[in-house]
Amino acid sequence: MKRVQKIPFTKSQAIARRGVITPLAAIVLLAVMTGIALIVNRLWLDAASLEVTTCVETAALAAGHEMVSDELLKEKPDYNLLMERAETSANQALKLNTVAGQQIGINLTKGDNLLFGKLVPVEETGLRKFLQTDHEPQSIQIKTLKSSRLANPVADFMSDLTHTDLGSTGAQIEATLDNHVVGVRPFENVPVPAYPLAILKNDPTGKQTETWELQINQKRGKDEYRFNPETKTVSRGSDGIPEIILTGKPRRGEITDANMQLLDFGSDLKSKPIVRQILSGITRNDLKHFHGELLFNGNPLPVHCSPDFENAEQDAFESMTGQCRICFLYDQVTASSQKYDGTADCTNLVAGRIMSVKKIENQTIEIILQPGVLTTRTAILAKPESDSSASQSKPDLKQAADTSKPVTNKYIYKLYLTR
Repeated sequence: MKRVQKIPFTKSQAIARRGVITPLAAIVLLAVMTGIALIVNRLWLDAASLEVTTCVETAALAAGHEMVSDELLKEKPDYNLLMERAETSANQALKLNTVAGQQIGINLTKGDNLLFGKLVPVEETGLRKFLQTDHEPQSIQIKTLKSSRLANPVADFMSDLTHTDLGSTGAQIEATLDNHVVGVRPFENVPVPAYPLAILKNDPTGKQTETWELQINQKRGKDEYRFNPETKTVSRGSDGIPEIILTGKPRRGEITDANMQLLDFGSDLKSKPIVRQILSGITRNDLKHFHGELLFNGNPLPVHCSPDFENAEQDAFESMTGQCRICFLYDQVTASSQKYDGTADCTNLVAGRIMSVKKIENQTIEIILQPGVLTTRTAILAKPESDSSASQSKPDLKQAADTSKPVTNKYIYKLYLTR
């Protein structure tokens, strides 16, 4: 039998071996901890970047909403006033939102990290580019590219160790207003902010003078009411925007004696669904007969209508005093054989707010309505919200950039993020 020869280790050799292993273990542990720290930092950055982006998007949209105001309907809109309101609203939105449990800690200042301008097409590519300008701006750009590390302990330690800014988060967001509106389309649980109400656009016979064309477009209407955007209240007084007086059919009158009509959007002209639409808007279910949308692309849209207003409907309109909603314009109305209803040829969308509602002696209703301006994401645009994909040929892109100038709607805008 062979014996295994034992090799004796001296005490000094054991100590030397431990002296080698201990530094190696420390180096491996440091490498592992550094890797874990970087992973934690990366996860934190991903979460914080998403929160920063959401926060800045909210601020940009808040600023955009302030740029859409009845001020735009005046002969000389004060865009400086609108931009001041937008700056205030954007900063308030930042304060109401947090990143990693803290406020983002950025003050937005016009001309610095809060820019106003327009999206203009680039001829070489057909894409649109932000151009800073204070002349009738319709786009807002917010830059937060160097925000603080916002309570990230890993980033604080690593940044101090490596003299870098590993934990910074930021975003550059653009929001744009577009009023190339050709229709409206409600979403699931998002109704169109519209009244089932049509207003006479024009009367070639001259019988009816209270028309949108005469009283609003040609500014012949009286200017006796004003709306305060801060208090959301209506009061008597001039504000530079004329009103139109709308009346229903008198008790013994004809359907053409009225200059406004209640529209049948799935209500069958019954009072209960009409009141709901007045108070809450027009839903997708209401537009089943219209394939879920209302489009005005040059051809009149015939809609069943009635010039008679029940008491509940009058009360509903009165409760909406001061609220800006979409209304419809019609060129002509054709009475049915029953004489109490008919068909209105609707041609366009406008927006307005009710300033006064009263019942008059001949059992009809009188509504004083002032044009207004609103934004809604239910608006259908005549051109795409985003540019064409890069896979398309350049001639097609150039053609799209050159021809995308349809008629604008000065009452209705769509506000959306473009970057």
